[in-house]
Amino acid sequence: MSTKAKNFLRRMKQRLVIIFGIALLFFVVLIGRVIYISLAKGQEYQEEVLDQKTYDSLDIPFERGDIVDRNGNILATSEKVYNLILEPKNILRTDKGKEATKAALIKYFGMEDAKFDECMQNTDSFYKVAMKGLEYADVKAFQEYCNTRDGADVVGVRFEEEYKRKYPNGSLACHLLGYTVSGNVGQGGIEGYYNSYLNGVNGKTYGYLTNDNTVESVTVPAQNGYTVVSTIDLNIQKIIEDNIKEYMQTTGAKKIGVIAMDPDTAEVLGMSTSYGYDPNEPMNTDALRNMKVTVTESTEEPSTEEDSSEEGSSEDTTEATTEEQKDPEKITYDFSSMTDDEFQKAIDGLTSDQTYEALDAVWRNYCISDILEPGSTFKPFTIAGALEDGVVKDSDTFFCKGYEIVAEGTSPIYCHNRSGDGTLTLKQALEQSCNVALMQIAKSEGRETFSKYQDIFNFGNQTGIDLSGEGSGLVYDEEGLNPVELATSSFGQGINVTMIQMAAAFCSLINGGNYYTPHTVRQILDENGSIIENNEPELVRKTISKTTSDLMKQYMAGVVTEGTGSRAAVDGYTIGGKTGTAEKIPRNQGNYVLSFIGFSPVENPQIMLYVAVDEPNVESQSTSGAGALLFHAIMEDLLPYMNVYQSSDEDVTYNGKDEPISSPFEGNVEDSTGEGTTEEGSTAEGDTTAEDTGSENVTSEGTTEAVSENGTSEETTSEETTEAKVQDE
Repeated sequence: MSTKAKNFLRRMKQRLVIIFGIALLFFVVLIGRVIYISLAKGQEYQEEVLDQKTYDSLDIPFERGDIVDRNGNILATSEKVYNLILEPKNILRTDKGKEATKAALIKYFGMEDAKFDECMQNTDSFYKVAMKGLEYADVKAFQEYCNTRDGADVVGVRFEEEYKRKYPNGSLACHLLGYTVSGNVGQGGIEGYYNSYLNGVNGKTYGYLTNDNTVESVTVPAQNGYTVVSTIDLNIQKIIEDNIKEYMQTTGAKKIGVIAMDPDTAEVLGMSTSYGYDPNEPMNTDALRNMKVTVTESTEEPSTEEDSSEEGSSEDTTEATTEEQKDPEKITYDFSSMTDDEFQKAIDGLTSDQTYEALDAVWRNYCISDILEPGSTFKPFTIAGALEDGVVKDSDTFFCKGYEIVAEGTSPIYCHNRSGDGTLTLKQALEQSCNVALMQIAKSEGRETFSKYQDIFNFGNQTGIDLSGEGSGLVYDEEGLNPVELATSSFGQGINVTMIQMAAAFCSLINGGNYYTPHTVRQILDENGSIIENNEPELVRKTISKTTSDLMKQYMAGVVTEGTGSRAAVDGYTIGGKTGTAEKIPRNQGNYVLSFIGFSPVENPQIMLYVAVDEPNVESQSTSGAGALLFHAIMEDLLPYMNVYQSSDEDVTYNGKDEPISSPFEGNVEDSTGEGTTEEGSTAEGDTTAEDTGSENVTSEGTTEAVSENGTSEETTSEETTEAKVQDE
């Protein structure tokens, strides 16, 4: 080897020794540092690491607040239930543990083999919700078994608490209360409107590291929801619903709505319809059993209506009760006419969207969401506005010749008494429900004044009631009040209102002229019963003076004692009110909404009651007096319960009789005057229509469709045109 090569190798060895030495020194220093950290700083770093470790936390569910009636009776509450949680990872560690756990779950909770096997599919899971809503008694029995020798091998089972909404009175007041869905979300009624008050905040249990390296548990308690004290009186609500149920069983109707209110505060004491649901099971389709509902036709399956005849008959039993609408995208199911098998077949054939759409008709609150023609129950507002504005006086008289021509070139608009009522005082005009007198009053008011009082009484606008889904109705504005529209509006035809609009406005007629926002809740309370909020009556405006209000009460008392409302009278009590018989569109079909809105006692009204019966199942709807009869039945139960004092006036008569008319619900009841005519008057078949002049349209169910505020009616000028035989009572 050359000298040059030897020198190169020597230099390389020296370099390797140096590199190795440096590396060795580095590792020595590193090891020393590790030892130092372990001895000097190990405790500190260990605490930092452990402190950053995530420990299991557990949510503590809040309890949703109760809803109670004005007397503290529970209407809605929350009941603690338990969810069964399985830990597949632990259960599957041993065959013995798996079999013992499976056997116990089957024995105490009725779990099926297939369900258990499904829960075990994710073998690495420590959390699988197997069952929900278990009662405490079942959970307790299971836990006691696990503490015995036989249950010692049960593993991987635990329970989580939650709350389930419970309505102890079932369907009672369902539309006022609403219901809840998963996640404590209120839907409809008080549950929906006051959801933020009823809900609370979940608590939490979690762990943290102490100075001695032990994990401590901390619990932040849940904040429970507030209690909502409603204005509802449970007993009044029950009286209303019991009477509606009796009417539906003995007579029947397409639909009924009833509202009871305190006239001095506009507090809703009770509100109900003839259909309902159990808020404990809001998705239960049994609630549709006696309903007729319209849903959007599914695009997923072909229509089953191809072979239906005009009457809806078909060899297929389901098709026999299913009828296509003019709109090909809508289909109506008359569940009330189906057999049980047909009903179930129809329900099974609905898509999920159709089922929800059908149930929405059951959840809908007729008293606040739907519109109707008020008919003659609107007349007190026309008269009150005219009195207040000085257009008429108590001493004024009116002459009815049986009809009125309100403008040149228009057809006569007839009164119920085609031969004419003759000369009437203002009080008698209301008692006899004379359309001609009302048209004359409205003409004297003029469109500006009439429109002003429509606004003052809040027609055409929402009332602001603390319930979701309120409608607003439609009335003619000032520009739309041409002579015919002004005339027909004066007695409540050609306009649309909601029941709650009528009720709130009527309260102001009888309480001295104070219009309050109708409401269903009085107070909000915390867990300790302390008042969080007081819902004081909200005065919106003054509608009329006390003088006018007192006069209107006298007039409406006369309606019951001397006029068309004798069927509403209750023996021993003074009653005031107004009847309404509104013919539905299309006219000439003989379908009516019969209503009565009234109060008692006349001297100091303590309750306002509004009843509307849509298409009663009687031979002649217009002569049935259905609204007044149901009003009578309800008030006969309500007034003694409310301790309303009885009248000391022994001289009160009803259309010249010593006793009020008392008629059963069943059948067609003749007019109380003995004339055998409708309150609208006409006796001849075909003369009981109540046509406006073409300003309205027809909905799919034949009900009145809302009129445009600026819409105008087409005046009838041709001799060939049918006379505008407006014959609302």
